[in-house]
Amino acid sequence: MAKPPASIRTLEGITWAGAGLALLGIAFCLYQIFDGSDVGTRHVIVNPYLTATGADDPAPVPTGPPGTVRLVTSSFDRTLAVIDPDLSQRFLLLLPELLLTIMLGAVAVVLLQLIRTFREGDPFIPANARRLAVIGVLLLGIAFLPRVEVLSLNMLLSGTPLENVGIQNSEDFYWALFVGFTVLALAEVFRQGSRLRSDTQGLV
Repeated sequence: MAKPPASIRTLEGITWAGAGLALLGIAFCLYQIFDGSDVGTRHVIVNPYLTATGADDPAPVPTGPPGTVRLVTSSFDRTLAVIDPDLSQRFLLLLPELLLTIMLGAVAVVLLQLIRTFREGDPFIPANARRLAVIGVLLLGIAFLPRVEVLSLNMLLSGTPLENVGIQNSEDFYWALFVGFTVLALAEVFRQGSRLRSDTQGLV
């Protein structure tokens, strides 16, 4: 069997590394959930326009002479801290990261299976079309993780003094929506390519 090109071996090595990092990330998230740390934190966005009270200035404007250069503290970036959280609170704090790591790990595993078919020099097979479709669906799932984060934050803050504060998720994954649909389109290309090859072989 011929030795695969260096580019394929490099891509396979990078994918293996990604899968390993995802596995470590999952283990770290689970450790944090069951560790019982004294303080659980999460970076969030506070939107004063959505709060029940208007005490906070939603957009403080720095003042000074023309040309003045200053460092301005954002009114929106905050760190949500839960003191001595119980198991359910730690789970809600880390749920978005846990799901993201699991999805990225699954993408790496499926991508690794796809890359291995490149060694044979014929990637246009039905299995690869299905693998690309799975990757596309996983990426679309990542794009909806902010919804999961909003739900987990609402559950975490329910019944607390921060329940009516306009706390929002700090991450968006719009890129995953675009990349997911692109990969699904590529999966259709692979499916048509494998079908065309089968039709051509049937004519021989």
